[in-house]
Amino acid sequence: MRVNVDLRLKDKPGQLIKALEPISLNEGNIVGVIHDHEQVTGGRISVNMTFEARDQHSLDAIFAMWKERGVEVAKMGEIYRTYVAEYLLVGDLTQSTLRSITGSIEKMEGIDSIDLQYSLSTSTDNKSVLLLVNVREKNKVTEIDNFLKGRSKRNNFLLVRGMGV
Repeated sequence: MRVNVDLRLKDKPGQLIKALEPISLNEGNIVGVIHDHEQVTGGRISVNMTFEARDQHSLDAIFAMWKERGVEVAKMGEIYRTYVAEYLLVGDLTQSTLRSITGSIEKMEGIDSIDLQYSLSTSTDNKSVLLLVNVREKNKVTEIDNFLKGRSKRNNFLLVRGMGV
């Protein structure tokens, strides 16, 4: 699930780390942080943060750790669940092919984020790409599956679908 929060941190060194650590310790993923050091109110500064939490249990643990550390939650914004679709692409994948694939996926509705990890071998022309696509709706995964199946046939690469979603 994706969460957006406005936090109020004490205006002293190390406080931002105190706010970020609970997310990492609970298997969360920080998407963005805006740290406004210019606006100090009541000895606290504002931080807007967007992050992904694995589930409600992780989110509750993050909030509990913030409370223990004196991090104030001023406002909590939109929370929505995301689903991760995992794909392994193996073959002679060019940079332009990968740009085209990710560009086409980005244009689909309901895509939250795309993570691409690329590796190549010096002994063969084959490259491997781990593609993680976060979507807001479970049924969007089928659309991505079909798109990548078509591209794998057209560009002659092996497509392996992860077990999740």
